Amino acid sequence: MLDFATNAARSVLGHISIGTVEHRVEQLAPIEERLHEAVDALHRAAESLEHNVEVGDKLAESLPALTEAVTRLSDQLAGVLELAAPVEAAEREFSSGLGKLLHRRRKPSADARA
Repeated sequence: MLDFATNAARSVLGHISIGTVEHRVEQLAPIEERLHEAVDALHRAAESLEHNVEVGDKLAESLPALTEAVTRLSDQLAGVLELAAPVEAAEREFSSGLGKLLHRRRKPSADARA
């Protein structure tokens, strides 16, 4: 029974010459090289993705503190605007009064007299 299996294997292998096998292996070498390059590219992409996830996590961790700081800033700006309102009103009044004062002092021009 073992002879039958051995003879069958020799028959199949006898049809495939060593040259044919070497030729097929040589044809597969460039494919194997490209496959290795593709696997390396996938590893680099995975590492990059992991780095981006880490950055996203750090950003998410910093958002509550940033939100709190922006809220405090908004509150402070509201206070500053309340303090600036009287100053703005005084400035507007001064500007209006200065305009009236300068308007009264202006002498009529020759065109205006004619």
